[in-house]
Amino acid sequence: MRIKPRSYRVEREFGLIVGGVFVVLSAWWFYRGKFLSVASITLPLGALLVLLGFYFPRALVLPNKAWTTLAEALSYVSTRIILAVVYFLVLTPIGLFKRAFGWDPLHRRAKPSESYWRPYGVRQQNRRHYEKMF
Repeated sequence: MRIKPRSYRVEREFGLIVGGVFVVLSAWWFYRGKFLSVASITLPLGALLVLLGFYFPRALVLPNKAWTTLAEALSYVSTRIILAVVYFLVLTPIGLFKRAFGWDPLHRRAKPSESYWRPYGVRQQNRRHYEKMF
């Protein structure tokens, strides 16, 4: 049985993409004259990542794992923050507003009755409604 050699395509892509972004950002910062202390670090780092991505992607296995772990941690935290903000600042006020004005689409507060059947609307009485509902 012949063992297939491992492909370092993911590491190569990591080096080229992340390194390329670092180089472009650094060049932009140098051009604008801003963040020069950061740009003097990210430019050589980006160039190194691009070179390693082209010629020796095997060396990028550990940096790629570290970058991925960092991205997963940031995603875990930011997802919860974003969802909490959306829930408490968007959905909760909408729900409170609708409740304050008596919105009850399921008719849960209906008066006691023999039957809770509600007749179909005009649209539901048409047979074409069931053939093409949307």
